[in-house]
Amino acid sequence: MGDEESANSILVSSYLHACRWDQPLSFVKDDPMRHGFGFRQLSLRDERRDGDPQVTSGHSRYLAFQYNDQHGIPSSLSSASSTSSLASYQSIRNPFICLVVVGDQSSGKSSLLEGLTGLSFPVASELCTRFATQIVLRRAPASEAAVSVSIIPGPAANADEATKKKLLEFERTMEEKDFGVTQFSAILDEAALGRFSDDILKIELSNPEHSHLSVVDVPGLFHNPTKFQTIEDKEVIRSLIQRYITDKRTIIMAVMDARNNLANQEVFHMARAADPDGLRTVGIITKCDALQAGDEHGVLEIFRNEMVRLNHGWFAVKNRSTKEIKEGVTMAQRHINEKQFFNTTPWTNLRRDRVGISSLKSFLGQVLFDHIRNEFPGLVNEVRNLAKETNKSLESLGPSRQTSADQRQYLIKSAVKYQRDVSNVLSGIYSPKLESGSPRKLRTWLRFLMDEFSTRMAKEGHQRAFKLVNGRTDPEYAIYANKKDEESNENTDEDGYGKSEDESADANDIEEWIRSSYHESRGVELPGTVNPRLLESLFREQCTNWENLATEYLSKIVKAVGAYDGNALRDFVTDSSVRQKLQTRLKAERQNAEEEMFAELRNILADELSGILQTVNPSYSDMLSTTRNKRVQARVASMANKDLTFLMISEHRYNEQQTVDDIHDILAAYYKVARQRFVDNVIIQAGERYVVGKTGPLKIFSAEYISVLSNEELSKIAGESYATFVARTEITSRGERLQKALEIARRVGI
Repeated sequence: MGDEESANSILVSSYLHACRWDQPLSFVKDDPMRHGFGFRQLSLRDERRDGDPQVTSGHSRYLAFQYNDQHGIPSSLSSASSTSSLASYQSIRNPFICLVVVGDQSSGKSSLLEGLTGLSFPVASELCTRFATQIVLRRAPASEAAVSVSIIPGPAANADEATKKKLLEFERTMEEKDFGVTQFSAILDEAALGRFSDDILKIELSNPEHSHLSVVDVPGLFHNPTKFQTIEDKEVIRSLIQRYITDKRTIIMAVMDARNNLANQEVFHMARAADPDGLRTVGIITKCDALQAGDEHGVLEIFRNEMVRLNHGWFAVKNRSTKEIKEGVTMAQRHINEKQFFNTTPWTNLRRDRVGISSLKSFLGQVLFDHIRNEFPGLVNEVRNLAKETNKSLESLGPSRQTSADQRQYLIKSAVKYQRDVSNVLSGIYSPKLESGSPRKLRTWLRFLMDEFSTRMAKEGHQRAFKLVNGRTDPEYAIYANKKDEESNENTDEDGYGKSEDESADANDIEEWIRSSYHESRGVELPGTVNPRLLESLFREQCTNWENLATEYLSKIVKAVGAYDGNALRDFVTDSSVRQKLQTRLKAERQNAEEEMFAELRNILADELSGILQTVNPSYSDMLSTTRNKRVQARVASMANKDLTFLMISEHRYNEQQTVDDIHDILAAYYKVARQRFVDNVIIQAGERYVVGKTGPLKIFSAEYISVLSNEELSKIAGESYATFVARTEITSRGERLQKALEIARRVGI
């Protein structure tokens, strides 16, 4: 065997070991005298018993191959692994070759398996063909010689937990000397449960004399349903065969009864459909000795590849007949009888390397070896993909957290990344990977909420809308204006001039409200003057909506910050358990920050609504002066063409209106200045302080915060669970083995 073949075999070994498909794994050099020819075998076995979908769907993970021993390599290379399966690899397709025996019922498949494995099947029993049977021969020390029988549930059984559990619990182990035809038959009866199924019966024989070999026998096709074999059973068998033979890495051993017309044997049509070029199909003709004299010509044509051409050609074997079995013909005598038969006419004309079970075994070994060598480029790619997936799985667990130092370092690194992101997003610097509307775009959300709050305060903050000097609703407060006001405003210029018809007062009319409040507040003040407390009372009532609007705004900030925090922590604290514990611990402190924010809101409200009305903002004086000038101009304009008598009569009536107008204009000017001041104070002193303040929720999770935690507190938050520890150990070990396999591939240039 050449260096490349040796390296290939080692790479297969490393790959299987990495994937936990290698229990046990060994190269064994057989005694050439025992078999009459020299060969070396590699047995790759799967000990998984968990209903792996790849196994139960017909992808056997068993491989055995032989090849001529012309070059020396180390006589043994072995490794072992735990028998547990890894669920993360259940979706990986079978990377190796599977020998599958298919054929019609009673075509001689079981007898063929007898010749290949040396295992004697029960006579006249059809139970062994009611489900796939996997026979595994394993060379083992005499101390480990035994027979083990188990069932791997198929897709149908996996869909029913009770059935699946029952099948997985089926296990029989005995010494090889106690495993005879009677015991075999009893096990088949017990396992079959009287039905055809897609389950797999696994029979493993361990013995120092065995050659490593694994082969799968699927139920034989039948054509005419009976009360024991229904149409539904036929479909189960077809589906099972189809599942095996459509795998591009399966070698199909298609068995044909020499007495039956090839055109009538459906399994060959299925094989041709699955393998159109015949590259994976080996034809095997059985029961040649049962032909009537003169019928050999048609079989010889098939054998010479003249009727149905297969890339791997045809083989002919002679198995023990039922009569011979009953007469006690041994397997050793079977081989002698077979050799003698093919030395008779007309079989002497056949190629010697194409007749007999011995030739078939040698050929299958070489085919498997060649096939696996051709598959190696794809195999290495799968190793690379597995290595990448393994690295991702390890990264998802984060660094090891077994000690307090590990735990502190893990949390500090996470906190530093988190704070760096907080700093960036609050400056409006976002990752280009973020989608539009992402909660991670926190500053954008805060700006939106700020603008929304300002707009709502302008439109909804007042109880009653202020008016222009012509009596129409000021458009700035138009949310409460009635339809007639809106229509009238369309005919009013920007200064508010223009005439309008009288309107009946309603409950929201601010002038009537002021007039009524003015009348109710009169006391010892002189006529034409105003009670000093009236403006304060009117202002506070006008601002009744401020608290609710500000509370809604700040609540939305809390929600936006929470959405950012949850999303960001998923990136920076990848372990969900640690993240949940950390958020639980931070929740109380963040609640304190939230309470401080709403306490600040109450302070701001108290400053605006509890004290005296005061401002040094020049905008107040400017607005009040402008409004008063407009009123004078409007009054002068209204007196045009009026006689002196009318003016004298109306003067007394105007004095009260002038007081109401003056209160309105003072209140309007001050309200606007106070509203803008309140909005700014809420945004900066409450909202922004909550977001960026040192005690704010975004600043708590920091390196400083983690550095003062006790070891006990660290363990509660970031201590690694046993499940995580086991997963990390297994994934790390798997990754090391995969890297070793890739290194071997690189050394041999694959």
